[in-house]
Amino acid sequence: MSVVGRNIRDWGAPAALVGLGWFVVIRMLWGDWRIDPQYGYGMVVPLLMIGLFFKRMPDSPSRNSCLGFSLGAGGAVLIAASLILALTIPLAEANPDWRPIGLLACLMAVTISLTTLYLVGGWSWLRHFGFPLCFFLIAVPWPRNFEQSVMGGLMSWNAAATLEILHWLGYEALRQGNLIVIPSGVLGVEEACSGVRSLQSGIMVSLFFGEILRLAAWRRVLLIGVAIGAALVGNIIRSSLLAVVASRQGIAAVSSWHDPAGILVLLVTFGTVVVFAYRWKGVVVPSASRAGMAADAQSGRGCLAIFLVAFSLLITASLGSELWYRLHESATSGLRQWFLHPIGTERGASRVVIPPQTLKMLFYPEGFSERWLIGDNAGGQAFYFRWPAGRTSQQAVTMHRPEVCLSNFGMKLIRPLPSRDYSSEGITIPFRSWFFEQRGVPVYVFQALIEEGRTGSGMTSQLNDSLRGRLRSVLEGRRNRGQRMIEVAFWNLPDAQSAGEALDRYLQGALTVEMIAAPMKR
Repeated sequence: MSVVGRNIRDWGAPAALVGLGWFVVIRMLWGDWRIDPQYGYGMVVPLLMIGLFFKRMPDSPSRNSCLGFSLGAGGAVLIAASLILALTIPLAEANPDWRPIGLLACLMAVTISLTTLYLVGGWSWLRHFGFPLCFFLIAVPWPRNFEQSVMGGLMSWNAAATLEILHWLGYEALRQGNLIVIPSGVLGVEEACSGVRSLQSGIMVSLFFGEILRLAAWRRVLLIGVAIGAALVGNIIRSSLLAVVASRQGIAAVSSWHDPAGILVLLVTFGTVVVFAYRWKGVVVPSASRAGMAADAQSGRGCLAIFLVAFSLLITASLGSELWYRLHESATSGLRQWFLHPIGTERGASRVVIPPQTLKMLFYPEGFSERWLIGDNAGGQAFYFRWPAGRTSQQAVTMHRPEVCLSNFGMKLIRPLPSRDYSSEGITIPFRSWFFEQRGVPVYVFQALIEEGRTGSGMTSQLNDSLRGRLRSVLEGRRNRGQRMIEVAFWNLPDAQSAGEALDRYLQGALTVEMIAAPMKR
């Protein structure tokens, strides 16, 4: 075989497979990185991973042969991982908000990369280059339930710690859920103030500098502990600082301090990690044998065949998935479309300004909020948001549920109520409902999370995030077409039936249905 042929076999096919695998994964995760500020650091992680990989190249060990049983076992793992990654491609296309799919895809890309290292260079290369490839896992968004659990715990802890610090400093304050009530107003410990972003970024920095400085394993673990401690303590100081500013200068002054304080926490966390990392630099992992990248052991034709099969699985899944969805995204006509409009001041409603921070957490939807009175003692408020078709909108409408968000604002969930459908001119909007209590006042909440109408069905449908619903989206060739959220709350009404009737009256005045002839395109 010529030199060119050996280079293609030894380096071209493995590089093409690994590159395609990481391209697939980064494409799945890019939406979270681009839209969610909590994971914005993920955009630089691939570059850091490549940098760590090349930093280990000067002292890389010699390549070892992988033949016989080792070649067969490695090839089986590589093909299996490629097949699983290929299956995640159409699933992620229909369900861009399904974070377990992104995590599974990333694990398979890491497995493909590690197995490729083993097939090309043997155990010595796997041990030497393994960590830089696994480093990418820090950029994978956490599963949503786990993330919300951690975030809720951190928000509650920050609120409690902030209250104690205010009392120590002599300021008057009370706590209601994740709200701090002070004489000048109410200060909320929101998701952005939970500290998760500084926690994740701190762990990333600790792992990066632990590898750059080749610290011993136990010192790397200690460095992660330093990062976690610095992030948590720094965020409590941030929340306390904002609370003190609000107590002394008023709630309005907090907005000008909010982002700078967050940046300061990140800088302090990074600085603390870097200081400790260089302080512990004296104890490093011994370098591997500097025998260089000797080419005395060839992968053989068996390895080339394995790489080509794995590459074919991924490229077929990528092209086939795109073709499948495009075939199902045909033009439609005669589709009923509904719109929600403010009822306006002529019906006694007043617009409510939505804070920019809220829009940021919801990934900047279109929409409005308005409030109105019902009699002398009752009232209502509506929120309407619309996200366009895309790869990231669905996660916004599923992560902010009333039973989670309203509890953080001091409301007590009494019980969920039966669902309620609203029908008008051929469309049906299904609402979930809950009964809350706020300072002894009953609050009835109705929410509909709605996917845009299906082609030719003339109906809208409730978002279905069950496993069966997500698989059905793949089989029907339905990508994310965009979503809407309607949330209406009523205070101080006598019972759930009265609240349901009030919801119907509001929608009769705010909702219109039209027949559209324009084709729906992605």
